[in-house]
Amino acid sequence: MRIQMLFTMTVGSLMLSTATSAQPYTFVPLDVQCPLGAEASACPAGLGPGQVASQTGARGINSRGDIVGFYVAGGRQRGFLFSDRGFTTLEFPVPGVRATSANGINARGEIVGQYTAPVHDLTNPPSEESPLYCPTAADAACIKAFHFWRGKFTTLTFPATVDEHGQRHAHPGTIAKGISADGDIYGCVHDHDTGMSMFGVTWTRFATSSLMENGGELSDPMGIPMSMHNGATPGGGIVVGLYTNMLNQPRGYVVRNRMFEPYDATATATATAIWDISINQHFVGNYRESGDPATKRHAFVQHPDGSAAVTFDFTCQEAGGCAGAPLGTVAFATFAFGINTAGVVVGQYANVNGGPVHAFVAIPPDTDVP
Repeated sequence: MRIQMLFTMTVGSLMLSTATSAQPYTFVPLDVQCPLGAEASACPAGLGPGQVASQTGARGINSRGDIVGFYVAGGRQRGFLFSDRGFTTLEFPVPGVRATSANGINARGEIVGQYTAPVHDLTNPPSEESPLYCPTAADAACIKAFHFWRGKFTTLTFPATVDEHGQRHAHPGTIAKGISADGDIYGCVHDHDTGMSMFGVTWTRFATSSLMENGGELSDPMGIPMSMHNGATPGGGIVVGLYTNMLNQPRGYVVRNRMFEPYDATATATATAIWDISINQHFVGNYRESGDPATKRHAFVQHPDGSAAVTFDFTCQEAGGCAGAPLGTVAFATFAFGINTAGVVVGQYANVNGGPVHAFVAIPPDTDVP
């Protein structure tokens, strides 16, 4: 990179500021943009020379430091890859696609994510299992998972299931959040909502499994609705994700040895989500603390030794400010979505409640970044 490229894009005082900073990380802002002197044809889609995306979110990072996520330009959401070649736009190649987000990337460069399909022809609708099935603009079934590798996009579908009464059920909606080093993909399947019909799922090269009833991932056959897998160690030895329990509390989870373990970032957290796990078993996410406003979030990193999670809020360390906020500003909300083997974290922050989001890279002390 990638990450080193980001350092050159920031002011020289950045490295100086880290020596006295109380924060455990060096924060580097990241916004999809087109350099002022670039050719228009070389700019990310929707941007011209000198323009910056109105919103950017980083969702995943691999061991090489390549970063994926989404950006908004001209009112349209597209995915991006940030590599040693700069920003590359990723947009699912179907006419009328409404949004694309790249959510995860492995060391081989395989990318997974989601797209929102256009509403289909209501006079000639496709089957529910079609990648183009989208009955209304607001239907969650329009959200589809994808895999991208060597220039080719593939929609990820999930097989229909049969209930205890012999009734067949199609599952038209899918999201892919993470892809492991061995190519296994983690995310969720849902029907026409992202509530009780949503379950964490795994796609391997040979089969699928899920947190549905008798879905094959847990020793207990009971299903875990309102759940989503977000990452795993190679071979699926440890799977992490998020769910909402029967008390309507958002919590994280860890699946080990086919056992489901709820997780809270702190003893007083009222909402937790785990979004990624590295090969060396560090996982990241966000949480809301007791007493916080409903939309406020803090980021955390959980080490495998079981010690207390390291928590942080994005803090502007740029002399010129961060997305209009001055040096020293602590973001209202910080979300950690990805972590690599070096412990580098990526995510997004909002300076104010309800404000636009911007991506960041958080670099631990004494880290030799790629």
